[in-house]
Amino acid sequence: MSMLRRPERQSVEPRPGRRFLGGDPLLRNGALLTLASLSTSALGAGYWSLAGLRYDVATVGRNYSAISMMMFLAGVSQLNLADVLVRFTPAAGRATRRLILLAYLAAVCTALVASVGFVLAAPRLSPGLSFLHGPLLGTVFVVATVSYTVFSLQDGALTGLRRAGWVLAENALFSVAKLVAVLLLSLAAAVYGILASWTLALLVSLVFTNVYLFGFALPARDRADAAVEPGEAVEPVGPAGPRPADESTRGVVRYTGLTYVGGLLWLAVSNLPQVLILNTMGARDSAYFSISWVITTMLYVVSTNMGSSLVVESAGDPERLGQAVRKVLRSTGVLLLGAIVLLILAAPLVLRLFGPDYPRHATTLLRLLALSALPNLVTATALASFRVHRRLGLFVLVYAVLCAGIFGLCIVLVHRMGLAGMGLAYLLAQLAVAGTLLVFRGGWMPEPSAPAPAPAPESMETAEGAKR
Repeated sequence: MSMLRRPERQSVEPRPGRRFLGGDPLLRNGALLTLASLSTSALGAGYWSLAGLRYDVATVGRNYSAISMMMFLAGVSQLNLADVLVRFTPAAGRATRRLILLAYLAAVCTALVASVGFVLAAPRLSPGLSFLHGPLLGTVFVVATVSYTVFSLQDGALTGLRRAGWVLAENALFSVAKLVAVLLLSLAAAVYGILASWTLALLVSLVFTNVYLFGFALPARDRADAAVEPGEAVEPVGPAGPRPADESTRGVVRYTGLTYVGGLLWLAVSNLPQVLILNTMGARDSAYFSISWVITTMLYVVSTNMGSSLVVESAGDPERLGQAVRKVLRSTGVLLLGAIVLLILAAPLVLRLFGPDYPRHATTLLRLLALSALPNLVTATALASFRVHRRLGLFVLVYAVLCAGIFGLCIVLVHRMGLAGMGLAYLLAQLAVAGTLLVFRGGWMPEPSAPAPAPAPESMETAEGAKR
């Protein structure tokens, strides 16, 4: 009796949701980090919508500029230690707790010096923010800056521990607390309730997250390390490969210093235009740009977080970087393009959620900023690849060119086109950088079968490498 062979099952392309949240840790971790950021951005958009309806445009502009300066100072003060925690926490083993605490201490001390110094010098450095030069609002600003510095570091620690789901919970808590606080403060007619609501929400988030981090996540890491025999490869908590050997001090310092320079350049691009517009064009124009940037950030964080996942999952096996880069560009690009098209079409309706004046003044600006998010995917992916390969000179160079291009074009275009010129400056600079990177893509997008360049000589990574 002849046996009938069952027909082979044809491979089916996984749905986008399954592809990102399925078994591939590269896409799954990137998707979780993106969901965390998008939840913050979406709730943040609701927050600014409520603030725009409860406060006049000028008040929104002044408060957002103060928050932008606070975020800039916090970014400077965290000394790139959040990135270091993401990059080196997987390799720290039993020293993880000490690494996190030392990072906290260094960043908090720096934030105190930077924020107090700015408050004292605000009337001279930024006349538009001179309202911070007082005991009450000055104290609120300092507390917010220190809190936001720690907020960034705890995200890095959780990401390095492969606790991306808790990053999502922490960011959601922060956003909800901020939304509730701004509503209550607006009912109390607090003119600077927007800045105060950020401060209160940050304090709530810090307590919640650090209780979990030091009370649960780190003890779980310690128990996992204690169960491993000396010399045995350590499996980190969560889906990841073996943890590499410790980095040399010189390698850590070099990595920290150069990526910190690149991070400062991006901080300037992300946070200083609002303050510059406040001082040159006024509080209302600052509000129009700020709200448009809040919305655009929802697109930018997709590329940023997929880049972070690319570093985490490829640093331990650089030879698969070429395949991983292509996967990120292909899978993320399709979703990002659809979101950009949707935002461009719905720009006036989206802006109306923030107040009746925003569509008339910011529609073109928002559309141009949204378009800039597509070439930014190429830039963010290339920057992640440079970090994996320790090509930190190129990492800083890309950020420097992008920063110089955006601010240089702003000087020329804003004078002629107004706020739309700011959006065009972002778009043209991103296109120029992304186009150059694609022309020279061999340096960051190797062929899947090609071996990766050797790590920097001062690094003591093993064959597995460190996962950022």
